[in-house]
Amino acid sequence: MRKFEGVYITEALRKIVDNNNLHYKSDFEYDAEMFKQAAGGSHFLWLSRNSGTACFDERDVYIKNSYAHQTWRYYNEEYDGVKAFAVTVRGSENGRVFGDIYELDYEAHKKEMNELSTHAKAADVTFKATHTHPETTRQFEIVEYTNLGHAIVSRYGDVESVKYTVADENALQQKLNDMRNRRESEAEPANVNSYVREMVATRFHAYGYTQDEMRFTTIADVYDALKHNIPVYVLNRDNTKEIITDKASANKHLSDGLLFGMNDRDKQLLYFYTAGKSLDDLPLTRNELKAIFFMVLDKGKDNITDEAERKIIDNIIHVLDKTLFAASGDSELSIERAHDESEGYEQ
Repeated sequence: MRKFEGVYITEALRKIVDNNNLHYKSDFEYDAEMFKQAAGGSHFLWLSRNSGTACFDERDVYIKNSYAHQTWRYYNEEYDGVKAFAVTVRGSENGRVFGDIYELDYEAHKKEMNELSTHAKAADVTFKATHTHPETTRQFEIVEYTNLGHAIVSRYGDVESVKYTVADENALQQKLNDMRNRRESEAEPANVNSYVREMVATRFHAYGYTQDEMRFTTIADVYDALKHNIPVYVLNRDNTKEIITDKASANKHLSDGLLFGMNDRDKQLLYFYTAGKSLDDLPLTRNELKAIFFMVLDKGKDNITDEAERKIIDNIIHVLDKTLFAASGDSELSIERAHDESEGYEQ
């Protein structure tokens, strides 16, 4: 298994969500808040799946009868597309939470969890404060809380938090420490970006698309790409791709179980827009950007044999074209033709 040491936790896990979740990426915002509120030395178990994420205090996952225990063992790795990790929060700096992330073999971890878990003895339940009652905490025997949960809520109000107690807390903590030490010694240091690239390639290849020029794209990103006139594709299992032109066709492809993709530069451009950015965020005027665009077009007409230089020029043309002209409905070809005519180029 791999470990990502000394990383910014929210940023690292968000990369996994963006490249694994098909739906409900917004679930991760709740997880990010949990990490932000956590003290240094806190331990969590976290997973990303096709539809959403889940994050729990690691201790709770190892307590039978707890919601964390029941939920963590609910999913199927292959069917639900689960990517599971243990997360250790070390601290925060400038509002960014940092620590270590450990890859888990989800199915193997569930089996180990069943062997090491202990029964809850009681539940200390904190109820939300209301305009008539202050916040209160009451303890219930675990059988009472499990069997009469709805009646308890009806009587005392909505639950703010639950703290489970066990018969032997020291024994539970020893099990957790032993497991963490073993995990630390067995995991190999790795890079999050490399992990994500490998994860996407494995998914695409298993699906039937073996070309590696596309980045994983959710249906939400497809909608945003269409909104901003950025190219987005449906990937076919015969190793071909087709550009998507409207939401109706995208929804049809989604219902057929097909995957979507964008090239790397277009995905970056999409995130530029969806982050609320615009040309106004750049220290260049629109006319200055147009001047750069036309200069790069002229450079592209040279007989360039260096492939790397040609790729740089093509990328600049593509990004500036989409940024400056796509929203107005003008195409790169029409802009280039108008420029050539003004410069006296032979068509």
